Amino acid sequence: MLTLSGVIMSNAINMTNEQRAKKAAEERWHPTIPRATHSGILIIAGKEIACDVLENGQRVLRQSTLLKSVGRSNLGSKERRRAEDVNLPVFLIANNLMPYLKQEIIEKGSPIIYRGVDGRRISGYDAAFLPEICKIYVQAEHDGVFKESPQQLRIAAICKIMLYGLAAVGITALIDDCTGYVHVREKTELQKILQAYISEELREWTKKFPDEFFKQIYRLHNWEYPKLSKNHPQYIGKIINKYVYDRLPLGVLEELKKINPINEKGIRSHRHHQFLSDDIGEENLNKQILIVTSMMKASRNKDEFIELMERI
Repeated sequence: MLTLSGVIMSNAINMTNEQRAKKAAEERWHPTIPRATHSGILIIAGKEIACDVLENGQRVLRQSTLLKSVGRSNLGSKERRRAEDVNLPVFLIANNLMPYLKQEIIEKGSPIIYRGVDGRRISGYDAAFLPEICKIYVQAEHDGVFKESPQQLRIAAICKIMLYGLAAVGITALIDDCTGYVHVREKTELQKILQAYISEELREWTKKFPDEFFKQIYRLHNWEYPKLSKNHPQYIGKIINKYVYDRLPLGVLEELKKINPINEKGIRSHRHHQFLSDDIGEENLNKQILIVTSMMKASRNKDEFIELMERI
């Protein structure tokens, strides 16, 4: 039975130098290579990553500066070739990371070849790939797989800071702002974001916030955690709105309040998350719950948690 590692390596093409040169030439002169219309520098966790918005609206992070941001800019020729052959960044092809590389991650890891605003040929990655990289390293570090690798521990520390930085503002909004694309994007784009987050059909209620999330809230407030009843104080709802729903894209929480209003009993008839779309809305809610839970675990008290959340 093939492992994920085996699948990746079996799909790799052992190209000769002549084949690589031919491939590079084809990519360089192929007429379908997209061109960037806007360019800028994304500063996150103290690292500068060059980014572009392509003519098709795709947001891209430049490969060279992304590698530099995680301390992997000085690569040997063998490392570069291996990364090219498996279509993944060099810092994701380590054997101990293979269990974390799901198929959708592998697909997102394929380099994007395009021309910059100055006409230069550039290699980059879809901007949505950055949070996925960070999640892989944070989870792997949490699982203890980097104990024997100081270099991976350093990358994990950078990824953790980056992930916290991305928690407050989406990567798309950051790039639009620093490239100036925010001034020319469609006026309906925010509505498109809302449509992507909000589900048109009410999903069946399922437990969304894990017990650990509530246990950490009780710990930070020095409250006794209920052993039987899970009817939490209404104040916890305010915490959830402020640090979870309000950290989703601008307008999502207001739209949820509008379609899930307070009834005559003074409560909402449904849970907000029941209205989130299965893919984008629910996925990003889960990410935010994970981030807030992690920040609570890292805090000694309520004030320290608030300070950490405001900082990111």
